[in-house]
Order: sequence, then C-alpha cells, then structure tokens
Amino acid sequence: MKKLFYPSSVVIFGISTHPANLGKEIARNLFEFRYNGVIHLVGKDGGVLFGRKIHDSLDEIDDSIDLAIILTPARSVPEILEQCGKKGIRRAVIESGGFGEFGEEGKQLGALLGGIADTYGIRFVGPNCIGIMNASNGLTTPFTRLQNVFRPGGVGIIAQSGGVGLSFLNMFDSEQLGFSKFSSIGNKINVDENDLLEFYTNDPETTVICMYLESIKDGRRLMEIARNSSKPIVAHKANISSMSRVIAESHTDALVNDDNVVDAAFEQSGIMRFRDSRSYLDFVKILQLPRMKGRNMAIVSRSGGHAVVASDAAFTYKFNLPPFNEQFLEMIRQRLRAKVIRLSNPLDLGDLFDFNVYVQIVEHTLQQPEIDGLLLIQTYFASVEGESSRALLNSVAALSRKYGKPVVLCVYTEQHEITKLFKEFDFPIFLDPERALSALDASIKYFERKRNIAETKSYFTPDPLPETQKIRGILGKCREADRKPLLNECLQVVKHLGVHTPSFALVTDASSLSDVCSRMTGPFALKVVASEISHKTDQGGVALNLEGIESLEKAFSGMNLKFGSDESSGLEGFIVQEMAPEIEGAIELIVGAKRDKQFGAVVMLGYGGIFAEIFGKTSIRLCPLTPAEIDNMTDALPGSEMLSGARNRPPVDRSALRDVIGRISWLMETFQEIDQIEFNPVRVSSTGATVLDTRIYLTHLPETNTKR
Repeated sequence: MKKLFYPSSVVIFGISTHPANLGKEIARNLFEFRYNGVIHLVGKDGGVLFGRKIHDSLDEIDDSIDLAIILTPARSVPEILEQCGKKGIRRAVIESGGFGEFGEEGKQLGALLGGIADTYGIRFVGPNCIGIMNASNGLTTPFTRLQNVFRPGGVGIIAQSGGVGLSFLNMFDSEQLGFSKFSSIGNKINVDENDLLEFYTNDPETTVICMYLESIKDGRRLMEIARNSSKPIVAHKANISSMSRVIAESHTDALVNDDNVVDAAFEQSGIMRFRDSRSYLDFVKILQLPRMKGRNMAIVSRSGGHAVVASDAAFTYKFNLPPFNEQFLEMIRQRLRAKVIRLSNPLDLGDLFDFNVYVQIVEHTLQQPEIDGLLLIQTYFASVEGESSRALLNSVAALSRKYGKPVVLCVYTEQHEITKLFKEFDFPIFLDPERALSALDASIKYFERKRNIAETKSYFTPDPLPETQKIRGILGKCREADRKPLLNECLQVVKHLGVHTPSFALVTDASSLSDVCSRMTGPFALKVVASEISHKTDQGGVALNLEGIESLEKAFSGMNLKFGSDESSGLEGFIVQEMAPEIEGAIELIVGAKRDKQFGAVVMLGYGGIFAEIFGKTSIRLCPLTPAEIDNMTDALPGSEMLSGARNRPPVDRSALRDVIGRISWLMETFQEIDQIEFNPVRVSSTGATVLDTRIYLTHLPETNTKR
C-alpha cells in the first residue's frame, strides 16, 4: 500500500483539453496540491495541458511510472490496465464507473480487471471511486476540483463513497482536524478496506482512522487488524435498511451485513461505531485531548446556568464532581467582586472578570490528583472580550498538554468568532457541554474496551472436553446422506457436547413404549422426529406432561396417525423424553449460533418461552469467545437483571449458562460443517442449565420446503 501513496511518478489516462473533461481536473489537483513527483498525461486527442504534452498512448512515455490513474469509459479500462502491466506499472487508481454497480456486463468487466491485476501483480483502488490523497506529498487524485485548503494532520480516511469521504474531509478540516491520508475505495475489487486499514495502522503520519463503509468484505480480517491496532478506529457502517440497500447496490455494488453482527464485531475488536456525523465528529475531536483516566471531573463556568446544564450532562454520563478543598475556594472568594455566589463543583465564576485568575484556577485544579479532567465553559462577546478570551483558551489548552489531563473547552459566542476559532485554533472547541461530555464518555469507554481486549488471556475451553469423535460421526453420517440431523441426532450432539439434556429415546412403534417408559422417570414429553418438520409444536408434533404408559400410547397413536399418513412429512419416529422438573425462578433462554458470510461463526443469546415476544432483542458475540466476553454478552441481554434475581427471584446459575454458551461457541469453531444450531429452550435455574430441544443445520445442503 505504501507504493500507492508515495509514487515518484504518475500517469493520468483520459485527459483532454475539452472543458467538460474530468481527467484534467485530476491533473489540476496534482498541481494545486503541489504533488512532488513527475506527472504524465495520456489522452487519445493529444494536445497540451498545463504546459505538459498529452501523449496519445502509454508507449510514447519512456520513463518508468509508479502509479496509473485511470478515468476512461469502463470498456476501455481492461486494455489500459493490461498496458500498464506490460510497462511495469504495479499500482493504479481506477476512477471509472460502469462496473459491478451497473449490471451484469459491468460485473464481467470487473472480473476481467481482477484477472489482469493477478497476472501482472497490480494492486489497484476502485473502480467507481473518487481516488486517493496524501497530505505529505501532495498526491491528490480526485476528479472533483479541490483547493489546497485542507490542513495536514493525523486523521486517515477510508470511505466506500467518494462523496461521503470528501464530506468527512470538509467536516474534519472545519474543526481543526487535519488529514494524513484519504482513500475512496468504490467497488473494492482489488484493494479493500482491510488493506488500507492495515496500512493506516502502521502509517506514522496517521493517528486516528475514520471509516465509512456500506459493506464489509472480510469481517474476520477486519476484526483481527482492529484488535491489534494501537490507533483508534472510528466507523460509520451504513446500508442497514431495505431502503438504503437499493441505493447502495446501485452505486457501490455493496453487500448487506447483518447489522447486529456488525455491532458485535466492532465491539469485540475495539472499533467505535457511530450512526450520525455529529457524534462521529465529536469523538474524533475528543481523541485530540489527553486521555481521561477516571471519571472525576471539575466544571468551571463563567455562567451559572451553563454550569447547571453541564452538571446535568455529567450526571447523565456518570461523571463524578468531587468537592474542591475549602482553602482553594477561599482563595477564589477573595477575587470575587460581590461575593454572592456559593462556590462548589461546578465552579460558577460569573462574579470573576480576571481571566488570568481563571488560568490559575484551572492549573490548580489540574494539579489535584483526584481530578481526572476539566470542562471549561467560556461565554463572551468577541467585540468586547475576544482577544482576552482567545488568550485564555490558548493558556488553558497549554495546561491540558502540560498536565496530561483533558480540558474540554466549551464556548458560547458569536458565529463569526466561532468561525475564527475553528480556523485559527489548534485545540478542540465544543459548542455544547452535553455533546462534549458525551464524547468524553465515549472516549473512556473506548479505552476501557481496548484494555479489556488487550487483557484477554484465553478463549473458553470446555472442561471436561466434549466427545469430539462421536459428534463427528453423527454429522458425517448426515452429510453422507445429504440431510440435516434429525431431532434424536441433535440431542445426541448435545449430550456428546457435554451439555445437560433430559434422558430420551427414539421409538418407531408402539411396542417399544413400555420398555422405554420403564427405563425413564415420568412425566414424559413425546416429540415427532421428521426430516421435513422443524417447528414441531406448530404442527401438533409435541405432547407434554404425559403420565405413564397409557398417556404415552394414546399420544403416540394420535401423532402416528397424523404424520404417518403424510408422506411429505419425512416421518422417522418419535422421541420419548423425560420432562425437566419445574424449578422456582427458572428462565427459558435461546442459545443459538450461525455462520455469517463476512464474519464467520456468531453466537446469539435471547429469551425463550413466554419471554420471547416480550424481549425480542438478542445479545450477539462472534466466536471464539472468552469467559469475560460470555459474561459481557449475558449482561448485555435486555432484562438481564432477571438472571441475577430481580424482584425476589432466585438468581440463576450463571456459570452453567456460561458453560452452555461457551460450548456452543466451541462447537461452531470445531465443526465448520455446522451452519446453524439452536438450543431452544435452555432452562436455566439456580441449580444449572438444561437444553430441552435443539435444531442443527449443516452447510452446503440443498434447501428443503420445511413445513412450518
């Protein structure tokens, strides 16, 4: 990737002197941003542009070239890329549209580009993108005319949409945040977000990485890079609804990821996700401050009302406001004029007009070991106190750096003064204490998340270990028969996995019932075993609380008559299963797992039984899981207080639940042939966890018309 951003020479294809030509805007931008390499121009009409000859073809150029920038009709791009390969050009930015986002012909052209790149060892960005930028050498390839007004800095931008990427560039620049690298990746046929993310994490000029994605190409690699990154990664993952999906497919050929899986993946790998530009911007701004190591905060305000607003925000985001010592407060009282304001934390300095004393107060506060950060609210009219207020802000910013503690500056003044501050000041300025403390809270949570990731010692290991060979035998038999496991086989997998399930037996005729009944303890459940019936209860395939052999025989006769006469049901027999005893405070849960196309195995925890419709949301994590991640997953389940004994309920056995979740995660990691598995319900009580029913689906098996 470094060769993409640091070429010593470039060639632009698609140049002409025509007023509407976009290729010439690429050349104009390279000159505007003072690109420090050699620029070559190629266009079929020839001519001269910006004092440089427009070559008819690449063959006219004798020099070696590091980077090709292509903006020509889609059908011409494969031939141009092949010319580049033959000449030894190994890096390209393809900005042309008309590929996978355009239809089947475009997809074929995209596949052709991929093949040419593989043949010659070319890495290219695009197609259907706006290009790349490097603040340190002036490389600026967008075909949109730009002005060299963006300040260099530490923000690296990766955007699947060129328009959103440029809006990020403008948004950051307008609030004192300079950029290091910019990448619009478009259809990402060759270079994708992971390639650039990995490069940015090692780029010394980049300190924070900002992403806009509409699809994720390889979620596992993304997570691995993010987990190992020492730099904050901030993401806006869009394309989450059916409405946005249509738009995204039309211009970026995007694939839709399960949004809950994306949330879980980002949390487990330390990526901060925001869904609106305001929160996104505030978080990136707050990262420019020293890290806040605790939640003890001081609030210093020139306005009592704003101090109250800030106190409410501090309460909302769980910041503490420890009292100042009396000696310090007495020193401030001596500087007040009317001495009518009661001093505390927050500190209302509305009666103090000496800004030099403000600086002393801030410094003294930052010196206190119990204070982790400070919010300063300054209100002023620029025409009266503009110069002195700017001096105050500069002094306080210097103190923040000196003491390594964040001082969040919140300013209330005229719009023209705010514009001046944003243009000239090199320290984050906020306009709302609520937004400022929200961002500060997010930064604390981010660093806590990264610390937890770094402290991860080992993944969950079942003890005792499951009976792997027996599970492999069951699944292998099903794959050989090209079918999903039957209920009895699923329950056998549960047993061999080491998870408790009530005793059961498969019966195929009524004569077996007496023997089975004598070997188990009633009451019993009778469940149909049929390859084409998944939702047994809905189809009348489950009978519960059957007492004794007579009840069993009656239920068996009715079910056998119903399903045995239906050839489409795929009837294989019936399961007789001991009923799990009712235990006070027991809760029924669903523990499931599926294999996501982008992120791999995912484990889900939700409520079963009567709570399933009340608590429709689930908690999701990606495999493999650590014990801490399992506990975090359980705590994140809506209404998880019930598991801890809320409303005088006895608490459930959390260790038993952790074991069930951990074992299903282990199963998905160990047996890649499992596509989906569901334990439903899992009855969890104070004495353990029991799986009452289960389903397993295998990968690469044909779809069946499952009865509902």
